[in-house]
Formats: sequence, C-alpha cells, structure tokens
Amino acid sequence: MNFKHLFGLTCAFGLAATSAFALPKATDLVADMGLGYNIGNTMEVPGNPTAWGNDFPTAEYVKAIKAAGFNTVRIPCAWDSHASNGTINAGWLDSVKTVVDLVIGEGMYAMLNSHWDNGWLEDHVFDGMGYDKTGEVNSSAATVAAKQESYWKQIATKFAAYDEHLIFASANEPGVNDPWFEGGTDGGQWGFDENRMKVLKSFHEACIKGVRAAGGNNATRTIIVQAPRTEIDKAPLLSSNMPTDPTGAGYIMAEVHYYPYQYSLMTADESWGTQYYYYYDMPSSTDKTHNMGWNVYSKSIDDQALGTPKQIAKAFGELKTMFCDKGIPVVIGEMGAVKRLDALTGANLKLHLEGRAAWYGEVAKVAKANGIIPCVWDTGDEGNGNFTIVRRQTKKFGGKVGDITDYETLNAMRKAYGMAAIEGNSIDALVNASLDESNKMLEVTYNTVTSDSSEVGTLRFNVSSKNWSNYTAISFQAKIDVEATGPVDDVTWMTLSLFAMSGDTWKWDDYNFDASELDGGWATYTVPLNEEGLNIENKAAVNAFGFNLYGTQLKGKIDFDNIRLIKADGSAVVLADFDKKFGGETEGIASATRVTSTAPAITNAIKPVVASASKMFVNVQQGFVNATFTATEAASASAKLINGLGQVIASQNFTTRKGSNTVQLKAAYRGPAMLVIKQGSQMQTQKVILK
Repeated sequence: MNFKHLFGLTCAFGLAATSAFALPKATDLVADMGLGYNIGNTMEVPGNPTAWGNDFPTAEYVKAIKAAGFNTVRIPCAWDSHASNGTINAGWLDSVKTVVDLVIGEGMYAMLNSHWDNGWLEDHVFDGMGYDKTGEVNSSAATVAAKQESYWKQIATKFAAYDEHLIFASANEPGVNDPWFEGGTDGGQWGFDENRMKVLKSFHEACIKGVRAAGGNNATRTIIVQAPRTEIDKAPLLSSNMPTDPTGAGYIMAEVHYYPYQYSLMTADESWGTQYYYYYDMPSSTDKTHNMGWNVYSKSIDDQALGTPKQIAKAFGELKTMFCDKGIPVVIGEMGAVKRLDALTGANLKLHLEGRAAWYGEVAKVAKANGIIPCVWDTGDEGNGNFTIVRRQTKKFGGKVGDITDYETLNAMRKAYGMAAIEGNSIDALVNASLDESNKMLEVTYNTVTSDSSEVGTLRFNVSSKNWSNYTAISFQAKIDVEATGPVDDVTWMTLSLFAMSGDTWKWDDYNFDASELDGGWATYTVPLNEEGLNIENKAAVNAFGFNLYGTQLKGKIDFDNIRLIKADGSAVVLADFDKKFGGETEGIASATRVTSTAPAITNAIKPVVASASKMFVNVQQGFVNATFTATEAASASAKLINGLGQVIASQNFTTRKGSNTVQLKAAYRGPAMLVIKQGSQMQTQKVILK
C-alpha cells in the first residue's frame, strides 16, 4: 500500500475534504489498473440493489475478485432512483461508499459510474434528434445536464478526500434519444450524428463541472467519458468532440464497450447472419455455419469479422491512435461473450467454452498491448448466457462466495497479464451435464423471507423474438404444492401468473390463474393465446415467457414439465421438457433444480383453466382502478389494492350480481400493486401499475 493510497483511505473515513495534493494524471494509472471486473446487476438496479438476484457486495466477494487477479472494479450505479427533489438519499450514498471502501481497501481501483437507471440521462430528451425510443419526449437537454451536474457534485462531495484509486465515469451506454425501429440505418437505430453528440458532450461536461466544483481531490480526479452508446464504431464522434475539462489536459479517460454481437450476444440465427459459437482460432469441423466469421452469402469465413483476432487488433489499434496516443487512456468498461449452455452439448460445447476462454485471453492481450484497460462484465448468474467468473449467488448455485466458476477464461486473461494459472477446471462439469438425456422435470421451490411484505418468485425462459403467430395455446404439466404459512387475513395471499414479453419494447402481458383453477396433483394446463387467456400483444416476436408466483408468507414447490405450444390442429412443439437442460432462469424467492420426472404421460385430456369467471379486466386511470369481472352468483365480495409492502391501500366491500360486475377503487398511490377480488372461497388477482 503506497502513501497516497493510505492517505486517501484515511481521509475517506474521517478527515475533511481538502485538496491535499494533485492526483496523478490518468496516464499514470493505466499500468497499475490492470484487469477490470464489473459488479453488475447490483448497485445499478433502480431502487433496490438486490432486486435482480444478487446480494449486496460483501468483503468476502471483493477479496475474491482481488485474489482472482483483478485490480480494477467497475461499480455500475443508480442515482436518480435514489433521489428526491434532486437530492441523492444520504443513506444510499453511504451504501455506495461501503462498496467503494471494500474495493479500495483491497488496493484496487474503483470506477464509479452513472448507469442507465430508467434512462433519466439519455431518454426523453427533446434536443438532438427530437425523438426518443419511447416517443415520450419530455425533458430538455439543459434540464438533464443540470441534474447531471448536481448529482455528480453531490457524489464527488461525498468522496472528495479519496485519492486516485477512485475514478468517476459520467455515464454507461448513453444513446441520447436512440429509438429502435424497423428499417433503421444504424444497427436498427437512428444514426448518431454530430448534433446528438453535442447533447452527449454537454452531459459529459456537466459531470466534469460538478466533480471539479466539489472540492478536495476532485480538482484533479480522473473522470471517464463515454462514446455514443459506448460503441467502438462511434468512438470517432467522441474523439472529435471531447468535453472540456477546466482542470486542463490529462485527467480524462475515454470509454467504449466490446460485445461483438454475433459472438457475444446473438441468440438466434437470422437471414443476414448466424450466431458465432466457436472462436476463430478454434473452429468446428461439424458446425461450420456457427464458426466465427461465417458469411451466409459467400459461404466462407471472413477473418476480419467482429470478434476475430484481426478485427480486435484493428479496432484496439484505432482506439490507441484516437485517444491513448493523445494522452487519453481508454477503458473497455464492459466486455464479454455469453456461454451457450442451451444451444450446445458434448464436444461442441467443450469447443465453444475452450474457444470462448481463448477469445477473452486475446482481448485482454491486445488491450494490454495498446495501453487499454479491459473490464469483464458479470451479472452474478451462472445459467445459460452467463458471463460470471467469481461466484456470488450461492443460494441459487451452491458453493461459497468467491468460488471461481470459469477457470479457463480467468486463466487466459491472467496469462495475458503475466500471471500464473490458478489450478481448476470448470468446463468438464458443464460438458458432462449437457449429456444427461434422462427423463427430467423442473422442481421450483418457493420460500418467502419476510412476513409482512409481498414477494415474487419468477421462472423465466428467454426465446429471442420467436414467432408464435401459428399457435393457439400454450400448455404445461404442473404439480402444485404451495401454501400460505401465515394466518389467513386480509394481506395474506398468493397467485400464479403466466406471462410473456414481446416486441421491441418487451411489452408485458400475463394471465392470472384463479385459485379454483389450480389442482394440487399433476394436471395439464392449457391457456389460449388470445384475449380470453394470455393475450400477447406481438405474437410474431415473443422474447420471453414464464411464471410468477406472488404472495406473502408462503412456501412449497411447483413441479413443471412438458411446456408446449399448441396449433389449431392439436399438434404441439416442445418449449421445455427439461430432459437435457434447464433452459431458463429463476429470480426472487424461486430456485430451480432438475430432478427425475414424475409427470404422467401427456394425454388429450386437459384441465380447462380459462372460463369467463376467471378473467378480470382492469383499467387504471390516475387515482382510480376499475375492475370488470364475471360472477357466477350474487354474493358478498371484497376488493383490495395491496402495495409492495403487503399493505392494503384501498378496499371496498360490495355485493356481486350474477354476470358482469364492475368495481372501482380510489388510490392516492403510485407504483406497482396487486388488485385482489374475493368472493366466498374464490379469489382473482391482477398486478397493476397505479398512476
């Protein structure tokens, strides 16, 4: 630990913020920053850092990152969702400080950014192109820049005495009104031009101004600014429009991200190109169309396609020329490629995983050679499509916090940085698991943690814009053994929901099962894909589907098997039978395990689940919720709105009449809630967003 580092920590824990010394320039930090690691899907989650499945970072986890060979930790962070009337909550600043101190306490560099956080920075801005991805343009760029400046002044004031081991980053992947639309000329988006770059430049300059005005060591603290969307191809726009720093030259870094799409993120083959499963230097001889660089038109390999060694060298060399050679270091704030655990098995899976590790090693090697700092992305998940190297979700995946989950990828990067390999093997277990073809089902266990607030367990399957237009229903086998454990009172409830997300906006549609529809034993449930069942807005582009179990004070399990899509003629295709792999992911109070199936053979006899009495139609207006439903008889009933804490925020007792009924509740509350209508032993529920 050097003197400056020790001084910075001492000041951080108690001394007043004063400009004790000029911090080193950005170029002086590069060699020591080494490899970088992201604590992703945590501090940037709007409102709640644990809402996406990761625990709050612990000392044990941060120590493991250091031990793995990383010396920089990027902390994606939300601010606007933790602010009221323009002031960041003091408790949230303390929480962020806890994570920063854990990182710096291990002698590492902490890069603290402003992440997406519901798009407050880059969406809804009427300057620039004058249009945004939601079509709801409602903020001027000047107003957004003022908020950006204010937030960063508050953040920088909190950390004013920290030394050079704390670095600020203005944004994440700023698009500035970047709508996706059919036929877009720029990767499906509007072209990012000089006018929009001026807006982004003003946001970066607002960050710099706020930090510099905060006093202490912020006068010379390194600040990172991002290229449009943080795309390498857009780096020239940043290079020619670098923000002005009142401190002068030498204290700014530039940031891009590196996800060569077909290799890193693409999950379905398209007419214009295929997914790349296998690294360029380790091609498959039996699956040539998924080798990196495969050209669907020429039926050959392009050695300069995105992700190939030549393309990496060219792109990183251009970054060096544009920035590094001018005294502006470059950070690859995020990089990575998904593990394709669902698409491949056996030898092909092994080849994919070994090649993927080699690709990470190549990126790290070329980055280091060009004086660029690479930071690997991590979400904490270990299922299909994951990037994780250091374990943190032990409740879901077992083991202990800090276990290495991908020795091969880690060692390839360590080798690029001259570090010895860490002994271990992660690939063989994944390959062996992929060969298990016995009859399996998915056992999903639910167990609430709190007793006074509602919780949700999610089982989700990503299907990447599949066309369900030719299907009339979705069916599945399930054995339901979940029960409420608390007293039967007004705020104890549970319901099962089948949902789907579709289209470019991932529109959410769901069907809520009435309690009377759910059988305790094995049953086959079939839900129409229409307005009487799961009414998907865009059946031609379904992105994901799954199940949510909502409730308070509950525990138990649901066994799922043979999830299928049904055609009008009764034929079916299997979405998931779990015989080979899970193929999905769980969140919240749900955890899943593949076990030997006990489901009976599928027959034509099905358990009907959709009846006119089981569907509720809800209309939400500002201050009101109107629910229309069908009752089988006249009887006493109650309607309640329950917020996320399990509190009844509105209620009404009434008497139904046989047939259609409508009830209205007033609610001076905004945000998610659950509408519950009870009639005798029957209960209907619907998730609503109150305005």
